[in-house]
Amino acid sequence: MGKVLIGIDAGTTVLKSVAFSLDGEAICHSSAENAVERPEPGWAEQSMTTTWKKTAQTISEVVDQLDDEDEILALGVTGQGDGCWLVDENGDPVRPAILWSDSRAGKIVQRWQDDGVSERVYDICGGTQFPGSSLVILNWLRENESENYENAATVFYCKDWLKYKLTDELTTDPSDASLPYVDVESGEYSDEVLEIVEMPEIKELRPRLSSGTDVVGTVTQSAAVETGLPAETPVVSGFIDVAASAFGSGAALPGEGSSVVGTTSLNQTILDEPPAGDERTGIALTLGVEGGLWTKFMASMTGTPNLDWAIKEIMDKSEFNLIEEEVEEIPVGSDGIIYHPFLSSAGERAPFVNPNARAEFIGLNQEHTQAHLVRAVYEGISLAMRDCYSHLPYDADEIYLSGGGANSNFWCQMFADCLNATIIVPNGSEFGAKGAALLAGVGVDEFDDLQTAVKDTTSVAKAFEPNPEKVRQYRRWYDVYTDAYEALFDIWDERVEALEDLRYMAKEGAHHPSKKSVTGKDTVG
Repeated sequence: MGKVLIGIDAGTTVLKSVAFSLDGEAICHSSAENAVERPEPGWAEQSMTTTWKKTAQTISEVVDQLDDEDEILALGVTGQGDGCWLVDENGDPVRPAILWSDSRAGKIVQRWQDDGVSERVYDICGGTQFPGSSLVILNWLRENESENYENAATVFYCKDWLKYKLTDELTTDPSDASLPYVDVESGEYSDEVLEIVEMPEIKELRPRLSSGTDVVGTVTQSAAVETGLPAETPVVSGFIDVAASAFGSGAALPGEGSSVVGTTSLNQTILDEPPAGDERTGIALTLGVEGGLWTKFMASMTGTPNLDWAIKEIMDKSEFNLIEEEVEEIPVGSDGIIYHPFLSSAGERAPFVNPNARAEFIGLNQEHTQAHLVRAVYEGISLAMRDCYSHLPYDADEIYLSGGGANSNFWCQMFADCLNATIIVPNGSEFGAKGAALLAGVGVDEFDDLQTAVKDTTSVAKAFEPNPEKVRQYRRWYDVYTDAYEALFDIWDERVEALEDLRYMAKEGAHHPSKKSVTGKDTVG
């Protein structure tokens, strides 16, 4: 008979269930896509009912793959953070969930920033308010969907909704609730935050706060029917996916870092105390996790889509190995080219917030080749990661790396040189689900504590040590990288204004061959 822990990772677009042995090996898994609905421009919503049904389906498929002799000890859940998942007094969804990526409440964020509300909330919860924050969305609902707001009995997060469907228990944990409900120092709910935003009534909507390894309930009979899980299987409170992924990949000790280089670049450090007086630039969040540990993270928009774009549009090749053979011969600094990887149409959010930020190459001359451009893209993403870590507390000297970027030895070595840190690529995958499973193992006393669980189940696939000479070179090149984009802040804004003017003139010019420009000066049609 094998002992099994099941971890669920409810991402924004993909739901996963994975069964792990007690040594951290994935035994079997199942996944399902979960659509994001966009009923209005800038809106991002999901059906809570569909999210549960599809999650239950993946759990059932995992259970079916297990041997009859396997014993499911416990289940852990992690998932996308922030957003607003509301249920009424009967436990039914009030409306579709509003996700972390939703931007409808942007004007409320601006108002709170102008009034000093955001800064006061930051002092308590250690996180930057943004449109996808739960409290900001609730404010929007109060102003725009008063009936739904009044019908809400509980506000929690994606993983908590799934736990509720499994156990009939309404709970959350400090990592998810850190923004914006929990006092980062005490780890308990803060009533002061609600007073600051003039929404004291939210106090009645907050569910029970339970540590990530606490068993919050057991699988109900009805959930057992839907999932195939044995009734009475313990379910733990869990972490937000950011923290679960860090622990699942191997980062567990203060000072260790964790990065996921994928669609976004997510970077964090493990802390043994909440940071005090830290710099407030981009969207940075402090999460209280477990056993006196915190994690501070930044998730920039500067991920692998930059490289996908460069390989397709610049080199028109599909073989990464061939491309890297060419770019590896080019020295640090790409012979003078700087690339800012702000390719996302949403701009940048860490370590600075600017929706108008855009990518650019700087320093081109006629001697540069396609390979130079692509090398600069590799370096730009690496420098953006360094930029995030330079705004996080503690200098991480070991960083556990996962995501698509971890598949390239060339790039891993560049990360090591650029960050002056040992880059560790752990064995395995599905680190979010693994982190959730480890929390479940701690909750049922299969591991002494979370740090022991992480270290006992993590093995290193490969590691990359920084090259001192290249560390020195990248330190100098990073200064130019940051000075260059800071000099472009006003230009980015002006570019947007000018583009709007051009589109206006083009539209008007199509009907009026000769007319006044938007500046009022005579123009030739």
